[in-house]
Amino acid sequence: MDRRTMNRLLASAALAPLGAAAQAAYPSRPIRIVVPYPAGGASDFIARAVGERLSKRLGQPVVVDNRTGAAGAVGVGEVVRAAPDGYTLAVTIGDSLINNVALFKNLPYDPRRDLALLTQAVFSPALISASMELPVKDLADLRRHVARHKGTLSYGSWGIGSLGHIAGEALSQRLGAGMVHVPQRGESLVLQDLLAGTVSLGLTSAGLARPHVEAGKITPLAVLGRERSKVLPDVPTLREQGLDDPIFDAAVWICFAAPARTPPAVQALLVKEVRAALQTPAMAAAAGERGLEVMATTPEQFQANYRSEFDVITRKIRDIGIEPQG
Repeated sequence: MDRRTMNRLLASAALAPLGAAAQAAYPSRPIRIVVPYPAGGASDFIARAVGERLSKRLGQPVVVDNRTGAAGAVGVGEVVRAAPDGYTLAVTIGDSLINNVALFKNLPYDPRRDLALLTQAVFSPALISASMELPVKDLADLRRHVARHKGTLSYGSWGIGSLGHIAGEALSQRLGAGMVHVPQRGESLVLQDLLAGTVSLGLTSAGLARPHVEAGKITPLAVLGRERSKVLPDVPTLREQGLDDPIFDAAVWICFAAPARTPPAVQALLVKEVRAALQTPAMAAAAGERGLEVMATTPEQFQANYRSEFDVITRKIRDIGIEPQG
């Protein structure tokens, strides 16, 4: 063995304990959670609620940073570019990790390559509701109405290329309704349109719609997902009503992710602590009040769910003809 090789080995041996100690000391400074959506929304709520519990469990401040823009791509892109050391995390929804891949020609990240998927925290069943201006009480009524008034209806979603848009367009095509899409900058605005009667149908979260359903101000027609929502258990799924397109099995979920090269030991610690925070009775109750249902998946479960939904959603975006943006 020559002197140069011996020196490299000695140097590596000397630095190894320092690297192990640094990793073992995690976290030794504040953790930043980037939320690519405005404050006050469901992702922001989960980031702050779990962040507060993480701070207590890990002994370091957890700061939530809302970085909005480009359908979540701005905030997610910032996390992808961050140092992979466990001090910058993303809390985001599936739209930014799946839909955006098919919607943007020059997306500055590839979530399949650039992110470590830690856990799906919660999911929010999407609800299809009708305005009180539309004389329908269930999906069967809607079918009959469409047959007589094709091309006269509209539906609102929380944005172009969102799950609400894709599911709404799939429903329109399945019924032969020729509905016009009315995109909004968030589900609260869709709900306002529904209440005002300026759209025929609207896709929002079941939790947001629940008070207005209970007050008789909008008519619930169906929920997306394989199972009924605990928030509105009397509302059937689209699959129950004979619509078996896989896109109708999807739901909005909120997840935790980190830069891809984050050390495995740090990822494991984060997964353990985030899942523990999510699985407390207090957290489940707080989420339930907002119409959110705790998932707290393992990384392996998250990966399997992600791969399955990625194929379904990106294929459907192509099939219904949504053109990628620049």
